Amino acid sequence: MFIRTIPKFVPDNIHHDKEVQPLYNKVNNLVKDKYQNRLFAVIQIGNEQRKVTTEDIICKGDEFHPTIGDRIRFEKVLLVGSSDFTIIGRPILDRNFVRVEGIVIEKTLSQTQMDYWYAPRKKKVGQRHFLWRDPLTMIRITNIEILEPIPGTNQSNS
Repeated sequence: MFIRTIPKFVPDNIHHDKEVQPLYNKVNNLVKDKYQNRLFAVIQIGNEQRKVTTEDIICKGDEFHPTIGDRIRFEKVLLVGSSDFTIIGRPILDRNFVRVEGIVIEKTLSQTQMDYWYAPRKKKVGQRHFLWRDPLTMIRITNIEILEPIPGTNQSNS
C-alpha cells in the first residue's frame, strides 16, 4: 500500500493583502454609492438557483407556503454584483451583508398537463389518462441591497 503525503500550502497573506486591498477599497466605495449601480443577485429557492434584479418576477413551481401580499427575505444569496464588481459567497453570503427581498403577487395553477398510457396487449388495462395542474407562485423582487462593506476588510460602516 502506497501512502502519499500532501504538503501543506501556506499562502503568503502579507503580499496577498497588499495586492487585494486597493480592490477592496474600490468595491467598498462603489457600495457606499447605492444608487449608482443596478445590482443583481443569485438566490437559491428550494433546489433552484435564480439570477434576479430589482423588479424581476420569478415563478416558483411546486408548493410554496406564503400567501399573496407576504413579504419574503431570501436568506440564501450566493452572489451579488453589478456591472463593475461581483461578490461571491463561499457558499453563501452573510445575511447581515446583503438583503434580497420580494413580495408574493400571485398564486395560481399551471396549464393542464396530461399523461397518456396505452397497453393494448395486456388484459384489462387498455388506455389511461392522467390530468393534473401544478401550483405556481409569482414573486416580484422588490429590493437588492448591500448593507455594509465587504466582510474581512478594515473599513468601518461610517
